[in-house]
Amino acid sequence: MKSLSTLLLFAATSVFAAAPNVAVVDVAEIMAKYNKAIEIKAGIDKSLEASRAAVNDRAKEIDQMKADFDSTVKRANDPILNEAGKKSLLTEANVKREALQQRLNEFQQFAQSAQGQIQQRANQLEQNVIADIRLETDKIAKAKNYQLIIPKAVAFTADASLDITADVIKNLNDNYKSGSAAEAEKPASK
Repeated sequence: MKSLSTLLLFAATSVFAAAPNVAVVDVAEIMAKYNKAIEIKAGIDKSLEASRAAVNDRAKEIDQMKADFDSTVKRANDPILNEAGKKSLLTEANVKREALQQRLNEFQQFAQSAQGQIQQRANQLEQNVIADIRLETDKIAKAKNYQLIIPKAVAFTADASLDITADVIKNLNDNYKSGSAAEAEKPASK
């Protein structure tokens, strides 16, 4: 009986010794608190606002063109107008309709292009920050002998003691020089 309890104790000890050293990180929290991500996102937000302003300006121009077209059509349908006047206004309306349609097509292309550029920058932000997170978690894993670090979002449950998000954010921010600070440190060219 004594040998069975010794065997069970030995088996339990080896199971616990073989348990992996695991940690979790909250990627969304890092994206919200990492200075580099915050700066890049602010730049994207500025670009988004500029794109919205440009889209709104073009939309106003299209609205004016449509109002002008509608006015020309209304004048062409005036019953008091003679046939030559109607023909002239209908020709003018057709020219305005074609210009309006062309402007609408350009507007749609512009809006799609602007949206695509913003999306591309957002994707670059995510890839860039994820690469930084990977490098930092690799450093922490080596320093603290973690065998596995997973995103908190994919863990069904994780004890708070496993969360290394604060360490990752602190290290990333400590090692990050903002774009404006990096520019200020560059030596002046002669």
